[in-house]
Amino acid sequence: MGSLSWGLVWREASRGPLRLFMLALALCVASILSVTLVADRLNNALKVSGRDYIAADRILTGSRPAQEAWLAEAARRGLAVSRTQSFSSVLFANDELQLASVRAVDAAFPFYGELQLSPAGRVAPGSIWLSARLLALLRLQPGDRLELGNLELRVAGELVKEPDEGFSPFLLAPRALIHLDDVAATGIFMEGSRARYRYLFRGEEASLQGYADWLLPQLQQGQRWRGPDDADTPVARSITRAEQFFRLASLTGVLLGILAMAIALGYFSRREQDRIALLKTLGAGRRQLFGWLSRLLLGLLVLGSTLGGLAGYGLHKLILLSLGDALDIPLPPPSLLPFAVAAGLALLTTLMLSVVPMYRLLRVPPLRVLRNESEARVSPWWSAAILLAGTFGLSWLFAGRLGLALGLLLGLVALGALLGGLCWLLLSLARRVGGGIAFRLAVNRLQRVRLATLVQFGGVALALFLGTLLWVVRGELVEGFLARLPPDTPNRFLINIAAHELAPVQQRLQQAGFDSSQFYPIVRGRLAEVNGIPVQEINSERGGGLGRELNLTYSATLPEGNRLLAGRWSAAAGGVSVEAELAERLALSLGDRLTLDLAGQPVSAEVRTIRQVDWDSMKPNFYLIFSPDVLAEYPAAWLASFYLPPAQRAFEVELIRAFPTITVFDVEALLDQLRQVLARVSQALLVIMALVTGASLLVLLAQVEATLEGRRRELVLLRTLGAGERLIAASLRWEWLAAGLASGLAAALAVELCVAVLLPWWLDLPWQPHPGVWFSLPLLGAALLLLTGRAGGIVRGPLALRLRQLSQGLG
Repeated sequence: MGSLSWGLVWREASRGPLRLFMLALALCVASILSVTLVADRLNNALKVSGRDYIAADRILTGSRPAQEAWLAEAARRGLAVSRTQSFSSVLFANDELQLASVRAVDAAFPFYGELQLSPAGRVAPGSIWLSARLLALLRLQPGDRLELGNLELRVAGELVKEPDEGFSPFLLAPRALIHLDDVAATGIFMEGSRARYRYLFRGEEASLQGYADWLLPQLQQGQRWRGPDDADTPVARSITRAEQFFRLASLTGVLLGILAMAIALGYFSRREQDRIALLKTLGAGRRQLFGWLSRLLLGLLVLGSTLGGLAGYGLHKLILLSLGDALDIPLPPPSLLPFAVAAGLALLTTLMLSVVPMYRLLRVPPLRVLRNESEARVSPWWSAAILLAGTFGLSWLFAGRLGLALGLLLGLVALGALLGGLCWLLLSLARRVGGGIAFRLAVNRLQRVRLATLVQFGGVALALFLGTLLWVVRGELVEGFLARLPPDTPNRFLINIAAHELAPVQQRLQQAGFDSSQFYPIVRGRLAEVNGIPVQEINSERGGGLGRELNLTYSATLPEGNRLLAGRWSAAAGGVSVEAELAERLALSLGDRLTLDLAGQPVSAEVRTIRQVDWDSMKPNFYLIFSPDVLAEYPAAWLASFYLPPAQRAFEVELIRAFPTITVFDVEALLDQLRQVLARVSQALLVIMALVTGASLLVLLAQVEATLEGRRRELVLLRTLGAGERLIAASLRWEWLAAGLASGLAAALAVELCVAVLLPWWLDLPWQPHPGVWFSLPLLGAALLLLTGRAGGIVRGPLALRLRQLSQGLG
């Protein structure tokens, strides 16, 4: 029995129906392993290099200094501490004034990352390092001197890059770097002066965690304890979306592979019933047969996992190569966890899918040797239940979101219901239409085996649905996002525009031919209460960070790019519009009241609308927008954005010199990086798409092969009744054409419904219809089935000879 098992393994792996099972298993392993390897190496790299982006292991930020007792406790626990302080001030040199963002650091800064200075040097007392824009605006060279408050400083050189400058457009102002010991001598700071304090900590993870547990309950309003994983930037969000897509693509490949495996196993169990019945008549018991079948599955499991492991490792290398320098971080060697996950998936899916087919084989009665209609009866609902449960479990485990798993499960059930209704409708219409003999033969066969027809259509529709869903989401993720970043995307932000400068600035932009965004008034304030509950209590319940200063604005109109999710926009008095994520975090609904602290004065407003904001639009966006009456009496600086072509950059210098108190932020570097990251991600997604396309074709081949034997028997019968080759070939083409058209229509409807839910909810992207899907999927389904049907060999070659061979073999 052992030699029979291994001989059957070789036969099935080379030319039997289970070769598709083995290939599908290999595809599942490759899908999971490639993506988990990429995610594992990226996550491990980010754990190591993520601290470079904050220049420390942990940071404490706030608008007030940390208590000296806190820093002493950190030193007692063995943590190294570095202090920095940031503020805005005017620099004076060569009869020029320029508002700059000044940062003061100590000798320990930075703990990680690289502080790039040109020429290379160190920040020392009595010197100042200026960004390239400040050097140009103030017409300074290294060695020149400038004034900062009461202090005269020597220009040491150019400040090229700080390791923790991040990607926020409000951190890309003209920057200056001085030593912390020089701050007091400037005489800038008096009681009530505004500054940002940043404390950097370095130490062992256990010490950091213990210190955080001690510190967090003592933090005051506006202070925040952060780690390397807290970044939230357009680039970070784009990479996160790409990783989500990689996971969705991998899950799609796995589901398609599982479908092909299920089809192949079902066909194998039907085909091997005669062999099992014969072995039972020769004395084989269920235990022996179970051992034989187990060795068969074990052999295919080992072969499929090995092939999939090799392919998955190669694919992950190809994905990383496609991402190229978009990563910009050294990647450590992969851990063993992705390989363990892939091996566990292969084992679990094999066990899950083989339960019903193997049980059916073990229960085949020996009487089948004499009576071919005798077979083990197992309800098909068991197979459907196991497949749906496995789909739900894998979706939840791999995507990490219960809602997505439920959505996919409901989507598959809805697809089955749509397909059943569509099949019934098309068959009813076809029966009334009539047509030629070949057309009627195809329709009669499909009506005669309605359940088999539904299963056949379902496999094709699911392959088309999952593959197209992935393609549409990829287009929205990459091309759709790039389309929202056209060449004229705003690349300059103007802030600190005084009220008396507003009209002259607008006039100068119009005269230069620049289209700017709406000008927004900015008032700084803190959230104090939500429905009478102090924000400190909400901080402790919902993660902290809600008490920091916010940029508040007011507007009588809904800003461009914002979409209302609840309520109606109105300029009525006493209202506020809340951004959707903040509203969800605070559990806000229409009619709730927010109280803010504006320079010590409480201001309340009622929540009138909830908005969805496109944070990646590079336009001014706000968490809270008030009706004009709420904030109009408070002093405000104004904000706007516009696009500055490269050929007209001299206008920027002219604008700053005409309005020296205005700060111009250049976000061109951020836009270029964002476009580069998305272009690289698009290349990497094509690798995954090729894998999913292969999985879809594998499902189609398995579906066609699983129905070949039944078709062959019917064709032999038709041939003996006098049907000609052309008639038989035409009836097959009509059957494949009908299956492809029906499956394509059902898949198109399912894709449109799924995308309408998936894009806004999971990837935070707007939905738009896809009319091309409705035309392409039915045609693609018909074309693929016709091609795979011909590949199956029924209508290829001299049909009379092939049918004569079949009749001899089946006789």
